[in-house]
Amino acid sequence: MKTQLSRPDVADMVLRTFERTVHPELFESEKQSTINFGGNRATLRLGRTGHVIEFRSADAVITEVATTKHEEMPSTKKVIDRRLIGYRTHMIDLPGIRYHCSYQLEHVPLDVYLQLHREFEVDARNATLSVQLPGSTPQSPSCISLLKCDILSEGLVVHGFHTFPENAAILRIQTLFELL
Repeated sequence: MKTQLSRPDVADMVLRTFERTVHPELFESEKQSTINFGGNRATLRLGRTGHVIEFRSADAVITEVATTKHEEMPSTKKVIDRRLIGYRTHMIDLPGIRYHCSYQLEHVPLDVYLQLHREFEVDARNATLSVQLPGSTPQSPSCISLLKCDILSEGLVVHGFHTFPENAAILRIQTLFELL
């Protein structure tokens, strides 16, 4: 497995969603956390290329992977495989769970990016899970990934943010696992 310190190019990012678990060795994690609530479990993982969120209820499992298109992932029970460009929403109904996901990839002017980067540095301190990885050069801002979770009576909302300093881009992903 090759080791690369900086974030991949934002143009290579994809969203892949599965009606199953994804083996942990297929996604190189920097940090991981588990949230248990009401008989359900969400496992959150952050890495250099993005995130993995696995939501498990008594009836179903759904796994969301935001990563680069170059990462090998299984094809079995894959229900979404989309490039992360522009703005898009998805919804899937499974036994006992409705999966809603919306994402937005935004390229901004450098001064705006740097201001947002400072705000994400502050937000990372209070996030459910966050990582800051080195930029491509010593002068580059760090690459920030963070996940914020809100437990609701009807499920779980995960707000994901990933910064791409080389592209002056922010990837925002909001996912709702709604219990039916």
